[in-house]
Amino acid sequence: NKLFGNNNNFSALENLKILDKNKVRTNIQIVLCPGINDSKDLENTLNNLTRKFKRIQSIGIVPVGITRYNKNKDLKSYDKHKSLSLIEYLRKYRLKNIDNKNIKKIYLSDEFYIMSGKEFPYYSDYGRFLQIQNGIGKSADFLNEIKNCIQKKIKLWIKNKNNNNTYNNILIVTSEYGIVVLEKALRFINAEKKSANIPIKNTFEIAVVRNKFFGGNVKVTGLLTGTDIINTLRVKDLTKYNRVLIPDCIFNKNGLTLDDYKLKDLETLDCSIKIIRETACTLISLIL
Repeated sequence: NKLFGNNNNFSALENLKILDKNKVRTNIQIVLCPGINDSKDLENTLNNLTRKFKRIQSIGIVPVGITRYNKNKDLKSYDKHKSLSLIEYLRKYRLKNIDNKNIKKIYLSDEFYIMSGKEFPYYSDYGRFLQIQNGIGKSADFLNEIKNCIQKKIKLWIKNKNNNNTYNNILIVTSEYGIVVLEKALRFINAEKKSANIPIKNTFEIAVVRNKFFGGNVKVTGLLTGTDIINTLRVKDLTKYNRVLIPDCIFNKNGLTLDDYKLKDLETLDCSIKIIRETACTLISLIL
């Protein structure tokens, strides 16, 4: 109620009980706000959700997103210290409630691991990835796909005796959070290439775009705007790159960015732009 400015004693749990009673399966997202619904409040929420409901399939915990337009001074962002504390809290909570089988349904979003500097959980820890659309497990899924796909691509490369002598210098556009996952993927791919004695013919640089359009702690790739991408690339010497790769997640189904830019607007830059799918196999194909 404090978050929404609602004094009508609104209770999400009461509405959830109706769904649960009527055998409706649900996937829950908790938007965690430091000093408001964390600590003891979070423990009470988790206790309620894991003990009193039968139809909950997963519980995702994500950090509150705060833009530069926020006027609620009570809202604070998560940082490295707070993220580390939350990860440790959940570890202890799971141990304390080890007999509760529903504890395994609780997942933290990828942002907490990125902010804390800790490794992502194992791929197998995410079960059926029921919260991947909320950014929970997306990084682990991508890195696992990299590991699975690289071996197939290397075998294909060797079988075809790829003698392409073209050398490319490629620039990849990503966000402040995206670079963490992308660097892990590139290190792994290059290590596998070296192990298979595949020559490195493509060099990569990463252009990290800071989200000035939304500001605050908005740092995911999917919320980048055309304006910020253009402003970031404009100050670079783009003539030294054969291609500039931009992820397709910045566009909606109508081909527009969040600030209504189209691909043709980005192509006004002095470079060859390629829109790529955010898949492991796409990235590996470009590197091999």
